[in-house]
Amino acid sequence: MKKTINIGIGFAVIWIILKLVAFNFRIFLTDLKPFIFANMLFVTLGICVSLYLKKREGEASNLLGDVKTGMTSSIIYTVLVSAFIYFYYQSIYPEFNSSKISEMELLLKDESKVAELRTSNPDMENNSSDEIRNKVMTSISQYYSAQFTMTISLLGLLVYSTLNSLLITLIFRKIIFKDHAESSVPNAS
Repeated sequence: MKKTINIGIGFAVIWIILKLVAFNFRIFLTDLKPFIFANMLFVTLGICVSLYLKKREGEASNLLGDVKTGMTSSIIYTVLVSAFIYFYYQSIYPEFNSSKISEMELLLKDESKVAELRTSNPDMENNSSDEIRNKVMTSISQYYSAQFTMTISLLGLLVYSTLNSLLITLIFRKIIFKDHAESSVPNAS
């Protein structure tokens, strides 16, 4: 169990270092896709490495034990990365949120965009332009907050790690360590 925790911590530290290096060199500050994909990669690698090491040790286990092994490293990763995301957008780079809110304010100054919102949303048909701007800005300011970003990343990584742990466990059991599982079953002779 200790190895799986260390694997989760290790991959989380790697992701955090990547994020800080990108911040330091001012690359991918507004593009979140590389870090989202890196999260997916590191969660998957954490699960794979944990399961592989457990199987290589020759421990007999059932499906739920293997899922638990994969989930242990991925949950540690998820919690550490989500906590860092909160800290990053709250203290290290709060300008990201304010710049996104400013972009939306500039966009809403264009009356055609407000009219487009009015026609696309039936709830806003009878609202004035100022009321629409206030509603949109209220929801945008909630959306671009460190708490919301942390909550979404925690939820997304948790769902992804759960599904990935199940899928990778099945792949490892049925394909990669198929011979290992068959040789560990006692013969009825």
